[in-house]
Amino acid sequence: MHYLPTAAEVTVKESLNGPFYVTFTYPKLPDDKERYDAIIERNEVRFPSDLSDVGLAGQVFVIKRVDEERRGLRIYKRVEAHHVAFELNRYYLDDYVDFTANVSPTYQLGLIGNNTPFAFAVEGSFNSTDVFEFGEKRKHELLNEVRTLYNGDLSYDNTSITLTTRKGANNGVVIRYRKNLTGIVRKSHDMERITRLYGYGKNGLTIEGLPGHSVKYIDSQYIDVNHIFEGSIDFPEIEDQSRLLAEMQRYITTVELPKVSYEIDFVELEKVDAEFQSEAIREVGDTITVIDESMGYRFDARIMEYERYPFEPKRGRVVLANFREMKTSDYIFQATVGSRKAMVYTSENAVLKGIKYDDSITLVDGLGMAVSDELNRVRVRLGQVEPGNYGFAAYNKAGKKTLWLDADTGDAQFSGNIIASNFRTNPTGFPFVELSSDTNVFRAAKSETSYIEIEANPTSYASPILKHISGSTAVYSGIQSGGYFTLVSGGDYDIGANDGAVRINGGNVQITGSPITLIGNVQLLSPYNLTLPGVSNIFFGTMSLGSILSGIYSRLSALENP
Repeated sequence: MHYLPTAAEVTVKESLNGPFYVTFTYPKLPDDKERYDAIIERNEVRFPSDLSDVGLAGQVFVIKRVDEERRGLRIYKRVEAHHVAFELNRYYLDDYVDFTANVSPTYQLGLIGNNTPFAFAVEGSFNSTDVFEFGEKRKHELLNEVRTLYNGDLSYDNTSITLTTRKGANNGVVIRYRKNLTGIVRKSHDMERITRLYGYGKNGLTIEGLPGHSVKYIDSQYIDVNHIFEGSIDFPEIEDQSRLLAEMQRYITTVELPKVSYEIDFVELEKVDAEFQSEAIREVGDTITVIDESMGYRFDARIMEYERYPFEPKRGRVVLANFREMKTSDYIFQATVGSRKAMVYTSENAVLKGIKYDDSITLVDGLGMAVSDELNRVRVRLGQVEPGNYGFAAYNKAGKKTLWLDADTGDAQFSGNIIASNFRTNPTGFPFVELSSDTNVFRAAKSETSYIEIEANPTSYASPILKHISGSTAVYSGIQSGGYFTLVSGGDYDIGANDGAVRINGGNVQITGSPITLIGNVQLLSPYNLTLPGVSNIFFGTMSLGSILSGIYSRLSALENP
């Protein structure tokens, strides 16, 4: 491995899901023949692992083209080296899948990765789909077929290749005139635009006659009936009308709008001052905000091409597309870049219908709004949450609906746990039920002076107690610190049972009171005894049982001894 100290004009160009390569020149010097001669096709070049550009640090590129040039006395090589992941194109899949139903992308990636040094991974959630006529091509070409079929992005880390729902992120990067914007070019054309698409399958198959389709074409949602752009697409392998329609619908979304892009030249401030490191562009696929007030430009867009100069102090260049301009009439708050402006959305924004303008929020005129996370998983829907139902719904990472409004009643419903410090029904009146994490953890109130309450941490009880309040009367029940259950009241307790019996079980049952009144018959069942210890007495009226028995004994004695 050789260090290339005199390499110059080092430029890295990367396109989203496209080429990723570096170009540089290297001079021929008398004392550097070994390095100069080593710069040939198939050899590798590697960026330093400690490079400040983390997207390039440690990445390997394979030399594909070398032009040797002379300019006067100067002789040098002009080199083009492609990222090592593109070496996958040297491999061929000598296998063929005619049809496989409902498979995830890992199935095809497994076929592509067999017998190669490349490792494949899937990031995010992809729907399974049917696979037709896959194989017998170069493997990188097949990799792009997989990416297109599942509508994903490709990310490279040397020989590790990831199919992801979205490459890049919105890190709040802003490129602004008089700050770091040095040049801007807007390019727009409609030479490839189609708003009425004719589709043809095998043996001239069309969608005509398919339910709801009496013609051979479909129209774009952006069609202007006074100015139609017509075109066609062939799918010679498709024999099913429904599949043909699906492919036509997929294709027209790629050609129904004018092609617009921005070429932005900017200063990479993080190379000048580490304070700006958080504002650095990380990789192609990132979403950035561009502001040039004097030209009237203010928009968010994804980086489709990123040209950087890793060993130069300042400059960078990006090509932006898939953007949404922000104007006074339909300005939309950029939640992902920390703006403080309010979000406004009206029917004037119909141009946004179905377009994910900042890669996290999709606005659909007449249907609603969907908010996705960085892995393209829908987390919130507002508007039409499912066919025929309108309202609000939130989803967890697994796609399960966790919070939603009932379409008929408007009631909020939860499928998981509700975690909160306080909860109360009827917050401004009575009756109400309240749950709290404070001292009183539960209260069911009829009025201000009539309620039931659970006190979580009472001073005289070993565990929470139940408190009944009625006017000025308070009744408590709970387990005291001695380990027994008590009822404490300023009034009377009524104890009843559904089957007519009240049962008190215990090794030692004590009833303390003065007096204790029994209303009803008392029966002592056999073979149990009633024992009165010590000086205890049973009274009949004002006479004790002992006095009565003593009188009876005296009379019996008198009869025996006349």
